Amino acid sequence: MPDNAETKRADEVLRPGQFVHLGIPDEDAEDGLRIMQGRLIELALRYFAVELKCPVKDFLSSPDAGTEIACAVAGDGCVYRFPAGFRGSTRLPEQQWFLDKPETVSRIQMREFVRVPLELPLAVRLPGGHGSLHTAKDTTLVDISGGGLSFVNDGKVLLAASIAVDIPEVPGYGPLKAHARVKRCTPITTPTGRTVYHIGAEFEADDFSHAEQERLIQTVFDLQRSYLQRGLRMPNIDHTHRSSAKDFPEEVQKDL
Repeated sequence: MPDNAETKRADEVLRPGQFVHLGIPDEDAEDGLRIMQGRLIELALRYFAVELKCPVKDFLSSPDAGTEIACAVAGDGCVYRFPAGFRGSTRLPEQQWFLDKPETVSRIQMREFVRVPLELPLAVRLPGGHGSLHTAKDTTLVDISGGGLSFVNDGKVLLAASIAVDIPEVPGYGPLKAHARVKRCTPITTPTGRTVYHIGAEFEADDFSHAEQERLIQTVFDLQRSYLQRGLRMPNIDHTHRSSAKDFPEEVQKDL
């Protein structure tokens, strides 16, 4: 369990209507997990039911009874993770899986969410004088998670600085406008030898309702699945040290 995780009773967290992220063991899948999503529609004493939105062939490729599935649901500024044993499924046309109800779940802070590489136009307002923000400037998104994002900038930005970001359209989510606080400012060397900066920022919690947070997290899950289905390995971008353009996805390099 991550150092920043805490345990909570499942009855305090799980409820019908939640999106559930499922990781099913699969030797043929990327990283050994087949990723699926569904919505929790029933919560009983010893099991819960998830309605899947997927092709019929994926629904029918159910795991063996007792197979442990890695589950996750969105919380208020966090994600809850827990393993659940597979019990069985309904008959078509219904697409429901039944899984063992856990006694406890692990609450993990927003920063543990997966980051998905995503090249999108982004407008950012950087800090000005006396607590103000400069006029918006256009740049490019590098990656996004349920808790924040990173983008390319031609200059340094002070850590803990407050900024405003505006993405016209996030696939599956729509327009995203939020205030954020800078957590990283990493220099990156471009193929031409120029230095730019990779600015990582964490969303301000007050800018998102619980429903909006959950929808954004679900969107990131869907983007991750789409990325893997296209046969692309999720790049492991290290935000903590000086990087070069080769460390980034090809589509991001074009804008460096």
